[in-house]
Amino acid sequence: MVVWHWVQQHRWLSIIVLAFVILSCAGGTAWALVFRTVSSPVGLREALRIYRREQAEKMLTSLRSRMPAPGVYTYRTRGGEGLSLMGVQRSFPDSSEMVVTDDECALVSWVPITQHTETTSLCAGPAGSLTETSVVTSESIAGTSTTSKVVCPSTAYVIPPGVHPGQQWQATCSLSDPAERVALRGRALGPVTISVGGRRVQTMHTRVTLVYRGGALRGTNPTDFWVVPSTGLIVREKESVGVDQGGVHYSEAMDTTLARLRPDR
Repeated sequence: MVVWHWVQQHRWLSIIVLAFVILSCAGGTAWALVFRTVSSPVGLREALRIYRREQAEKMLTSLRSRMPAPGVYTYRTRGGEGLSLMGVQRSFPDSSEMVVTDDECALVSWVPITQHTETTSLCAGPAGSLTETSVVTSESIAGTSTTSKVVCPSTAYVIPPGVHPGQQWQATCSLSDPAERVALRGRALGPVTISVGGRRVQTMHTRVTLVYRGGALRGTNPTDFWVVPSTGLIVREKESVGVDQGGVHYSEAMDTTLARLRPDR
């Protein structure tokens, strides 16, 4: 009753207050709706800017983590592979590519022919080290297709910490099919200067040998690497494989050298 009496005595003032409250609520609601529904379309130019910025960040990450820049690298190549079964032999092309993709580690895929690809995961470690954490080989030869995966610990170095000539290291890896252990032995052979596209490149020469001693697979796979320590770029790779399985001998000889430093993208 007191409130109603006050309103009757101050009718015009009450109307003004009520109008102010209504307008304030309406204005606040409109303000919220406007800001809640604002949208700014992303055009092609902005999308390209975002893409290039992210790529630049990945490139910087690669450089900081001593990984090779992503892209497709071309190599001069010699060698081939074969089976003792029916004397099957085939050669690798004179030119082949290594495809480098960027992630937490670098995936380096050597793709000389569609019937033979090798993908190596290279990870940067402490004190300038470079680790070979896995090697996946997919192959179709003599009517059979196989995929083998060797997984290694963080001590399976391509370049060991504080590398120096004569340094040696060991690790135990595992083969998925057939399931068995694989011994890894490494040795640093020393710095080597290699000419790539008219430029002299300083590399570290190391040798990593996988030794198969399981019941199903026996043999060795020594691989020489010439790597730029600051970037992890493989300038040269020379591989020799001699493995026996089920009475069949497989052999491979490969020697591939980088033709130019700049990758294709």
